[in-house]
Amino acid sequence: MNIGSSPALNPLASSRMGIQAATNLINDGAQAIAHQSVSAASSTGSAPSATSSNDLIGALVQENQGLYLAKANVKGIEIINKTLDSLFQAVA
Repeated sequence: MNIGSSPALNPLASSRMGIQAATNLINDGAQAIAHQSVSAASSTGSAPSATSSNDLIGALVQENQGLYLAKANVKGIEIINKTLDSLFQAVA
């Protein structure tokens, strides 16, 4: 397996890129959650606006998407590992 080949032809590279994309989704979601203006709403005593609630929900959904994307790509790497292990055992 050539590590430098196209990701479409290289499942390991594709899984690594998927994990990186998942990490980016999780980081972006965490950043959006961290930037919510909860302190402004609590200091005025009013409820948070619908827009800020929707932003928070969107960020949480993005975090979950990143989690599932990472799990799927880790599963791909596990399959690659099992396949290589089987090949090595067959040759040995």
